[in-house]
Formats: sequence, structure tokens, C-alpha cells
Amino acid sequence: MSVIPAISIATIRQELQACEEDAEQFGWVISSIDENDLSFTVRITSPIDEEVYILYFKFDNYPELPPLLDFIDPVSGEMGIRRAYPLTKDGNFFHTHPIICHPCSRKSYGGFSGVHADWNLTGWKNNAYTGSLQTVQAVLQAINARIVYKTYYHGRMQKN
Repeated sequence: MSVIPAISIATIRQELQACEEDAEQFGWVISSIDENDLSFTVRITSPIDEEVYILYFKFDNYPELPPLLDFIDPVSGEMGIRRAYPLTKDGNFFHTHPIICHPCSRKSYGGFSGVHADWNLTGWKNNAYTGSLQTVQAVLQAINARIVYKTYYHGRMQKN
């Protein structure tokens, strides 16, 4: 099933509004929405070591399908490489592949990374592992926690 881009854009705009307080509190820099690519980025800086992480959030066919989440290396601009990803003590969320291994991330499904060929893209919110990560705000909060809190964060997945 395909979602009309205008619906995806309107949904994302509404969900991004709910992120305004978090963005201010944590210093997130959320880009403008790229309506052609149906994407935006979020810059998150770790207060632990000042490492900058740029999350790419592609939302075509959202909310029917989960967004495609990936990290962009802030130095080279390369996407999806180990240098772009944080290393966390929660190895079930940031895999070493590198992906965000969760139903909220399209990249973790079969046909993308192949890690979870057993998960269905459609109906992703009904996946038992999705839990509360069903909105932009919830996803960003979960990623942020793994970058700003010492209980999770362990630097960059691969040093330059």
C-alpha cells in the first residue's frame, strides 16, 4: 500500500511539532523537511564527548511503513557506515552491521539489511518488539538516550 506523499508530510509535520521541547532541552538540530526526498535530518551531540551524530530520517509511505533511519558521518557525509553510528552498551538497538535494529527502522527489515526477514513492514506498529516507538518523538527520544546517557553511550562505533 502506498501513502500519498502529502499525507506522509502532514503526519511528519505534526509529529515534529511534538518534538519541539525535546529539541530545545537536548539541543537537537532538526532540519527542514525535504519534500522531494521525503526526509529530514536530526543533529544530536553527545554531551559526554561532544561527538556529533546526524540521523537521516526518510519517511516515504509513513505511517503505513516505518521510516528508514540511518546515520550520516558528519565528516565525510557517507551514510550507513560504522563511523557514523554510536556504539552503545545496548547492543540490541545499534547493531554492529550498522543499523538501528528495531521495528521502527525500515533498514532492519529483510530486503534492506536482511537482519529481520521475519518482520513485516506493513503493520510494523503491531510487531511485539515495537513497543512505544511508534512516533517520531518516541524514536528520537530512544536514540537520544543512547547518545547522551553514560548508561548506554560508549563513543563512536568506529573511530576515524
